[in-house]
Amino acid sequence: MSVMIELRPSAGPVLVVGGGAVALRRVRNLSDGGFSITVVAPSILDEIRGLPGVTCFARTFIDTDIPDSESRWALVLACTGEREVNRHIGEAARAHAIPVVVVDSQDESTFFTPATLRDGGLQVAVSTGGADPALAKQLREKIATALGPGWANVVETARQARQARLGRAGEPTDE
Repeated sequence: MSVMIELRPSAGPVLVVGGGAVALRRVRNLSDGGFSITVVAPSILDEIRGLPGVTCFARTFIDTDIPDSESRWALVLACTGEREVNRHIGEAARAHAIPVVVVDSQDESTFFTPATLRDGGLQVAVSTGGADPALAKQLREKIATALGPGWANVVETARQARQARLGRAGEPTDE
């Protein structure tokens, strides 16, 4: 059994190892969410380099990228095209109790990232528990089509109304 949670950028920075197309999708989602991201890879797509909140190091992963004392990473994503490198990154992150996604091994991952639809404050996530990310993406697109645009304004209006009811205008809520 798994539980879906929303991680906020205040949880800390994210380490993404890999600089190709798979890493781009993951980094773009994290950047859109306001996270601070460090990308380590010998070759990094220009699209990744141009995203807000991203710092890039064009080199191979080294063990000290995952610190031995007090982890500085909220999450680690192993997105290289090399099975052994991804396996090693997963082991290192788990050894330091850092949640990790190993993109080519569901069994080595400690969490999954759902296919997420965002429209302002509205977020709808679809997950297959890592079984088929392409299916999750397909379902997300069907939901987006069914909902249609414009939900950002509805959510913001609802947020303001709730905060007014609670007497806490301007404070963020946890929903």
